[in-house]
This record gives sequence, C-alpha cells and structure tokens, in this order.
Amino acid sequence: MICAEVYFTGTQIKGFIVSGHAGMAPKGEDLVCAAVSALAQTALLGLDAHIGPKFTWEIDEAGKVECFLAENLPENEKNQAQVVLRTLELGLQAIEESNGQYLKVSKRRWTKCCSK
Repeated sequence: MICAEVYFTGTQIKGFIVSGHAGMAPKGEDLVCAAVSALAQTALLGLDAHIGPKFTWEIDEAGKVECFLAENLPENEKNQAQVVLRTLELGLQAIEESNGQYLKVSKRRWTKCCSK
C-alpha cells in the first residue's frame, strides 16, 4: 500500500511524504503507483518553478518522496506553494476515493521532528 502523509501547520500545508507501493499490478504496470508518482514529482516541479530552492526534498532508492517548505517564506511564495500542495492533496484524495485499497492519504500535524 502507498501511504501519503500531508503535513499541516495550522491550515497551511508544510510538506508531504509519499512511500510504499500499491501492489495493484506487476512492476512497471501499476497505474496507481504511476499516478501517485506523477503527482508527487509534479508537485516538486511546481514548487521549484514557483518558489525556487526554498524547500527541501528527497527521493530515495525505494521511491519514497519527502518534501517540506522552508521556514518564513514570503507571503506571495507561501500562497503559490499552497496552490501546488493543495492540488497535490486533491489529486491524492481523488485516487484514494477510487483506489482506497492501494492508497491511504493521512493528514498530520507538522512538527520539526517530521523532516530531516
């Protein structure tokens, strides 16, 4: 199962972690894994395009994706980042609605111990 955790500070999304594999189909043919991967990587690209290097991210060899916004973003960049991250959250929730046996989306309260 894929676990997607969306981290919040109050009402603002601070970041996300996506890990695991859906196991819906053989490697290279799993549409749920492909969809979730595309959403996560598109969010990284969107953040890079709109706020530049003001976030940390990592993709490990197992495919785990971690991303967290920097502290004290200017208001305009914070707003742009929220649009990207809210869109990611909506996409993940839509996949979960139709494929809940392969993807679990959780909302979590962010603390400094959540990221590296």
